Amino acid sequence: MGIFTKIHKTKTTIKALATDIRSTNADIKALQNRINSPCPPVSNPTVSYWQSEAPYPDLVDIQSETLADEADIVIIGSGIAGCSVAYTLLNTASSSPNARQQENHPPRIVLLEARTLCSGATGRNGGQIKCTPHTEYSGYKRRFGKESAKKLVDFQKRHLGIITNVAEAVEDGGLSEVREVETVDVFTDEDAWKKAVACVDEARKDVHEFVEGKYKIEPSHCYGIIAYRAGAVWPYRLVTGIYKSLLDKYSSQFSIETNTRVTEIRNDPKSQTKPFLVATARGTIRASHVIHCTDGFASTLIPGLRGKLFPVRGHMTAQNAGTQVPDTKGRRSWSVVGKRGFDYITQRPSPSHELPGELLVGGGVVQSPGHGIDEFGIWREDGISYTVRSYLGGLMPTIFGSENWGEDTRGYRVQQTWTGCMGFTCDLLPYVGRLDQKLTGRKLPRRSRRGAGEWICAGFQGEGMVLAWLSGIAIGLMVNGVEDEEVEAQPGIPGGKVKDWLPSELRCSKERVERATVTELGLLL
Repeated sequence: MGIFTKIHKTKTTIKALATDIRSTNADIKALQNRINSPCPPVSNPTVSYWQSEAPYPDLVDIQSETLADEADIVIIGSGIAGCSVAYTLLNTASSSPNARQQENHPPRIVLLEARTLCSGATGRNGGQIKCTPHTEYSGYKRRFGKESAKKLVDFQKRHLGIITNVAEAVEDGGLSEVREVETVDVFTDEDAWKKAVACVDEARKDVHEFVEGKYKIEPSHCYGIIAYRAGAVWPYRLVTGIYKSLLDKYSSQFSIETNTRVTEIRNDPKSQTKPFLVATARGTIRASHVIHCTDGFASTLIPGLRGKLFPVRGHMTAQNAGTQVPDTKGRRSWSVVGKRGFDYITQRPSPSHELPGELLVGGGVVQSPGHGIDEFGIWREDGISYTVRSYLGGLMPTIFGSENWGEDTRGYRVQQTWTGCMGFTCDLLPYVGRLDQKLTGRKLPRRSRRGAGEWICAGFQGEGMVLAWLSGIAIGLMVNGVEDEEVEAQPGIPGGKVKDWLPSELRCSKERVERATVTELGLLL
């Protein structure tokens, strides 16, 4: 989602919380109860800064007059994962085996969203397209070996270029503000700094291009900084802009149904071609394929993922920069890494020559009343921890220093505060691929097992902007039946075979899901 902008810092946060979790059995029991009790998205979530002034107001609550009673493919969830899946299915349908056999029957695709368009994790994140390559590489290397670690990090780093390309292809005038930035990690804790430096040295030794620089500075301010290349984006505009382009081009075969929550998925053993019955309050759709792209909420419809995939609530704010804050033209982002937890900041391109761009500031999870434990397993985005909100509101002048911050512009600092649910798996990797019937509890007729199925693209640990797009591309190519073919590259879609760029560690198997437990998560930390 981007609210926890790095997996390694998410691990730092969870590790810091682990002492508190072990402190009482009551804490552990309450946490387990929450993550094993999935709930659907609330109908009245907090409103994010990104969702203000929707560029395509007709899409916010878009739905057909009558819900279709059947489709070839149903996608659940309208964030960046669902968007990527739809984009791929529609733009590569002509090369699929089914299309080659039935040229006059393009696939009918229906995308279902419980609330307004892109109102979940993608519409609530921190706006960063950022992985921390050195720390990611070090952790993956210990778990999977050098070659797998490199492929996993390459997969994340590739997202900036490919998202930039797709934005350029579908947008007019750079509406989504996709851009490359210099990102700076500031370390206020000596142990965290030493560990980061060791990770940089390891990554540079094995893979030279991963990290550009590390700098030691005076410990009176902080212990050091690491600077490297990353990206930033207005995520809601990016995704809604892509949907606009798809609806313009494929209106006869693609529809988006907002405010249409899926209440149940059943299987019809009598149907060989469309064995799934996707039930909503507006009606039931019969489908050949169902693709789950709801991140932390996926386990509400997939019984086998309960306790394996759950949300963590994160906080974000939009803030006016102080009068002395330099205008980076939107070309810088920051993270502040402390002993317990971290915070993250991006700056938008300046909307005028008079004022610097707004700062998007998130984090502060360990500042909650329960020191962060109470944010795990929260399935609601309609509330705010005011201790976290107060912390984030006072963070920037403290970090910059009063002389570098100046006075609050416009007479106030915090424009908006909101929360969002990020999907976490117990092995800290997304679930990507076909779902085993033993996980869904929905048995398919034997004859339809090759031509139909349920799929998942979820569990991005707050890292959706560097994991979800290509994961969705992989799902789209799998469902279209061209996973093992040499696909021609086009904007947003890499060329070659899926196995060439999708790390095998992301594949969702029954064995991987069953192996994953909260205990395993603790061991990984």
